[in-house]
Amino acid sequence: MRQPILSLLRWILRSVALLAGIVSLVFLAVRAAPGDPVDHLLGDQASVADRQALRQLLHLDGPLHSQYLGMLSEIADGTLGTSPAMAGGPTPVAALIVDRLPNTLALAAASVAWAMALALFLGIAAAVHRGRWSDHLARVVALLAVSLPAFVSGPLVLFAFTVFLPWAPTPAHDAGALASLVLPSLVIGFALSGRLGRLLRASLVETLASDMARAWRARGASERRVLWRHALPNALLPVITLLGLQLAALLGGALVTEKIFGRKGLGTLLLDGIAARDHAVVQGCVLTIAMLYLAAMGLSAATTAWLDPRLRQAPVPT
Repeated sequence: MRQPILSLLRWILRSVALLAGIVSLVFLAVRAAPGDPVDHLLGDQASVADRQALRQLLHLDGPLHSQYLGMLSEIADGTLGTSPAMAGGPTPVAALIVDRLPNTLALAAASVAWAMALALFLGIAAAVHRGRWSDHLARVVALLAVSLPAFVSGPLVLFAFTVFLPWAPTPAHDAGALASLVLPSLVIGFALSGRLGRLLRASLVETLASDMARAWRARGASERRVLWRHALPNALLPVITLLGLQLAALLGGALVTEKIFGRKGLGTLLLDGIAARDHAVVQGCVLTIAMLYLAAMGLSAATTAWLDPRLRQAPVPT
């Protein structure tokens, strides 16, 4: 009992240190950008009083260490800072993120569902029919999925299924509607399925040729039972681990995909914050994305440990 608790405490401490490092790097990066954000937000015709008030609101009226302490205080009080004009007036960044986060989480969940479904199909088809035409076709599809970035596949899919074949809603539709999830989640899920499918194929080929699989065949188990009951659960362990590691790629793809499909999510909020030179929005979005990534890593480790009892005593990875 003591070892899992210590492992969890180590993971929490490492996660806090990692988040502190990420926030510090973003703090320095947004302030190293050329130009004055106050000029960008108010323009050259703003009065001196308005400019000074905005500088105080953004904690830009003091030295760098004072600005850093101001950012930490806003993170501590849960507001994550104040956006001066992102919602038409001064608005807490936390409120903007809470408004956009459900759309991004729904997109991520649907993308993972697509990725796992396509990876299972590609990996099982390639492993069971190794060396045949279906194996070669699955490899080609997986290679295509890995090679096509979201900014290429997104516009192609959007044109194919909203213009050429008007089967899906256009970006003008409500982002909260279930039908609007299909195309963007398919774009991200297809990109993830390539790596997952290739790993699942390699893991399944190894597991089906193992002594365990031969022992179950010797006991009279059918090939279907060996595949679904014994080989696949063991082959899924590295796939689940990779899926947790690929969350950064998923969120990175969401930034581009949300913009292409006009979804009001965390990715578009971050891009709008960068374009507006809104430091608080950029810092809050990056912190939220980092927390989501760490949470997914912890969930992936817990799921892997649940599927494989041998890993339950191992330290939680970071």
